[in-house]
Amino acid sequence: MKHIITRKRWSRACYAFATTMVIAASSSVFAAKGYEVWVSDQTNSAGISAMNDTGTHGGFIRLYDGDCLESKKTECPAGGSTVIDVADWASNIGTPTRLHGMLPSPNHNYMNVNFVSSGHLAIVDARTRDVVALFRSTGTDTGRQNHMSFWSPDGKYLLVSNQNGKLLERVNISWDENGENIVAAVWDKTATLDLAGDLSSRLVAGQEAIADTANYPLGSVSGGYAAQSASTPNGLPKQDAATRPNNTNICPIVGSEGKAYVTLGGGGMFVVDYRTTPMAIVAEYDRVNVHAAGCGGIESGGEVYMNTGTPGPDISEFTVYRFPLEYPDAPGFNAPNTPAPEIVFADPDNGMLIHGNNRDAHGMTVTRNGKYLHQFDRVRNNVEVFRTKHLTRETYWLTTADGEDPAQGAPAGNACGTTLGATTSNDPTPDLLDIDPKGKRIYVALRGPFPLSVTHAAVGSCPGLGIVELQKDGRSGILTKVLPTFHSNFAGDRNISDPHGAIVRLK
Repeated sequence: MKHIITRKRWSRACYAFATTMVIAASSSVFAAKGYEVWVSDQTNSAGISAMNDTGTHGGFIRLYDGDCLESKKTECPAGGSTVIDVADWASNIGTPTRLHGMLPSPNHNYMNVNFVSSGHLAIVDARTRDVVALFRSTGTDTGRQNHMSFWSPDGKYLLVSNQNGKLLERVNISWDENGENIVAAVWDKTATLDLAGDLSSRLVAGQEAIADTANYPLGSVSGGYAAQSASTPNGLPKQDAATRPNNTNICPIVGSEGKAYVTLGGGGMFVVDYRTTPMAIVAEYDRVNVHAAGCGGIESGGEVYMNTGTPGPDISEFTVYRFPLEYPDAPGFNAPNTPAPEIVFADPDNGMLIHGNNRDAHGMTVTRNGKYLHQFDRVRNNVEVFRTKHLTRETYWLTTADGEDPAQGAPAGNACGTTLGATTSNDPTPDLLDIDPKGKRIYVALRGPFPLSVTHAAVGSCPGLGIVELQKDGRSGILTKVLPTFHSNFAGDRNISDPHGAIVRLK
């Protein structure tokens, strides 16, 4: 199904740089010796008992070897070729809880591992599977979390999304002379940016950022929190009921020009210069211009694509925006809502109450040839594909055997079935995803029937690693296979596995 969308071009220089949210520059793709897929299963791996039927903490990192995934002769093991139980990691700074997602360092030697409930951040040597640093984020009067963290393109920084704390925090990374190994990871408290007010008035005693230096000596904490204004550089409130009502930090998508695009739970966005100390707002958008709860973002062809998804039960929301790379360096800043975001697509049902059939834009990727942006819908199990040059739109479905529209009589697919305790079948519920180095398939985490986060949009029937085979030069796809994951509750009557992200790591 094809749709035509009008497009307004920015008048500016073109950039050759193109990347996805998780894969480094294309040269490293071709130099890589194979790959593996890391899946974050945020189910509780520990504390399961008669009193706690679904457990209390932990989670599984499930690894799948790329050669095995692509082999026509070998059946890859369900649940992962290697499984890491994060509950086994030693911690003197609390129990890591709710494994949310992971991303590789630019050289793919390390993975950041993020825990949304407890606020922990682990840095793992992906070659040895060993934790080299473990931190816990700052606690404020609104909470303490680590929804996700993102590497800067040069690998010098990790930007931490302290969601309920309403903070953007930063870890400074030092590498050896060859740029291969991390020699120090320092949580820089002085760099912290308060997205909601003056941090000094919101800090909770005894909950400053902390590192487990006893078990993981590469990590440390330095500096002190800087006093900050409750206003943006334009003199407007960072957070208020009319403009930005709830500045929970969803995702800081990092661009190639030293800026992070920080999405907010109640709507609106800040563009932040993350290289300054403290980090600084250089552009601001309100909730009218950028809707709520976006956490998909990608740079391609010198532009940054961002999405917004459903913020609550039965609220339909599916929007894709496009932003430039050129924002001023701090202390410079733009006027509010400048430049205006380009709306790539806004579903006509946005904002409507559609019980059981709302929309939710979440994971996205761009094909290796740079021609097509794939935006997955976690609720409707389809994918909107945009041609990046002309922004025409096509749609394919993950629930049919040929990717065509089920409403037009396309045969049902058989890759996604059901699992123990599920009440539905053929309900993939795609979450975070990544594209393979050859550009032939997309690996996507499929949510379970008992999700531990965003339950209004994330109930699925076949938890596991989904494989979408790309078709038609990358402008369509078919869900051809699901490698199921399983983890039982104490009673043994439910599969509580809940994969949240699938990420390609180059060897």
